[in-house]
Amino acid sequence: MKEYFKFEGTAKRQEYWAVILLSIVAYVVGFIALESGDIGVLIALVTFIAALWATIAVTVKRLRDAGLNTWWILAILIPYVGTVASIAFGVIGSKE
Repeated sequence: MKEYFKFEGTAKRQEYWAVILLSIVAYVVGFIALESGDIGVLIALVTFIAALWATIAVTVKRLRDAGLNTWWILAILIPYVGTVASIAFGVIGSKE
């Protein structure tokens, strides 16, 4: 589990998509927890931060595996382009 929060190494496509899907599930759980009061807000905050950290870490590792500069992660911040970039990062083949 610790390897999903580290920025060292590379990530294959399967690992990238698994973390992305788990992050989406974590975001949904976080939004559901928001509705349950004060403790729910704390749970949601921790969930959101953990999911965001794991997503950024696996994206950096995926970019490294694809042979791209890790600064490409900034493309995710651009509205609409970020969605396309995220899908492209997951589809690009690994560098031999």
